[in-house]
Amino acid sequence: MIDLIREVYPLNRSLVSDDYDRALELVGERVAMTVHEYPSGSECWTWRIPQKWTVNEAWVEADGERIIDVADHPLHLWTGSLPVDDVVSREELIEHLAWNEDHPRAIPYRFNFYELKWGFSLSYDQLRTLDADEYRVHIDTEYSDGTLKVGEATVPGRSDEVIVLMAHLDHPGQANDGLSGVAVGAELINWLRERDNHYTYTLLVLPETIGSIAYFSHNMDLIPRCRAGIFLEMLGNDNQFAFQHSRQHDDFIDHAARQTLVDHYGEGNFTEGAFRKVVGNDEMVLNGPGVNVPTVSISRWPYWQYHTHFDNMDMISQECLEESLDVIKDIVGILERDFVPRRKFTGPIFLSGYGLWVDYRVNFALNRAIEQVMLSLEGDQSILDIARRTNVTYDDIYDFVRRVIDLDLAEEIGRGADLHRK
Repeated sequence: MIDLIREVYPLNRSLVSDDYDRALELVGERVAMTVHEYPSGSECWTWRIPQKWTVNEAWVEADGERIIDVADHPLHLWTGSLPVDDVVSREELIEHLAWNEDHPRAIPYRFNFYELKWGFSLSYDQLRTLDADEYRVHIDTEYSDGTLKVGEATVPGRSDEVIVLMAHLDHPGQANDGLSGVAVGAELINWLRERDNHYTYTLLVLPETIGSIAYFSHNMDLIPRCRAGIFLEMLGNDNQFAFQHSRQHDDFIDHAARQTLVDHYGEGNFTEGAFRKVVGNDEMVLNGPGVNVPTVSISRWPYWQYHTHFDNMDMISQECLEESLDVIKDIVGILERDFVPRRKFTGPIFLSGYGLWVDYRVNFALNRAIEQVMLSLEGDQSILDIARRTNVTYDDIYDFVRRVIDLDLAEEIGRGADLHRK
């Protein structure tokens, strides 16, 4: 995963651009995808696909010395900047500059995809050195018709209900924001392709917001089949995990994601928030007006390097990527395995007689919860519901109830997700 990030990270990946296309090709070398193309000017609900943006060169000179140059880092030029070739005063130049006083050495990421303007970003430390009266500004950029591209990797399951995974590939000069989610998503799809799955899984690799709008506005027949969504982002740093609920807040996908994090790390050891209250991204499309597919977000937000040139390979580790992948796999594991059990016994079970007694010295939590588990086998709760209400891990409840079923003391009567449909 880290090798993919390292290869793609330097590319100037704006919404519609040659570098974005190259990045999608590199992702496609690791996970087979179908690429959907949407021409500039195409209508997508209330939006339009923007034009292709090409950067040839962009720099600022003072007294014949080049002081800002996009060749040194893509974040020096605001993404979407108009062309300009002029001599400006210091006061006018500063109106077209962005910096970050809280992190004076950082070059901030600034973009204006849908506004006609130009600008440069630099560190606050560098800003304080600008003492010339005049500056030569040269931005050689081009706008032309192109196509916005979305990569789709689908793994068919026994059901045509779809779990949608999304990650954005744009954002020049950013390693963790977006790109780490792409790497984890690609690895997850390859893992899913080796399994027999109930659900169909679709990974969408796309430019932020406009990419998912383009895809779903042209595939509206897919929306009724979408059971849930997971947005993957910022997964390569070493922060604790951040879980953002769906708009529904208590859908099956919410419970599965939260239970996974509780099982891994315990209550209070991850960030949790309501829809759009942790970090905002394409969940607003999939879980937004007229679509409204329950969609959670899994990330390692926040981190101070966000949207600066310090969001680079130094903050990414393979270990953190692997840990993130394991969390998403375990969420999928609950989605795939969860079921509704119903008892076939009457009265309390003679646990020792059936080999079901759990030694409290081996598993104290399950030992204390067995009576509650038995009282929950009425066909109106899933394994996930029982785990949530007993504070026992999902795997322990699943394994125990499976033993009860194997002894013909209970039966499986349906999928857990069916209890949580809105």
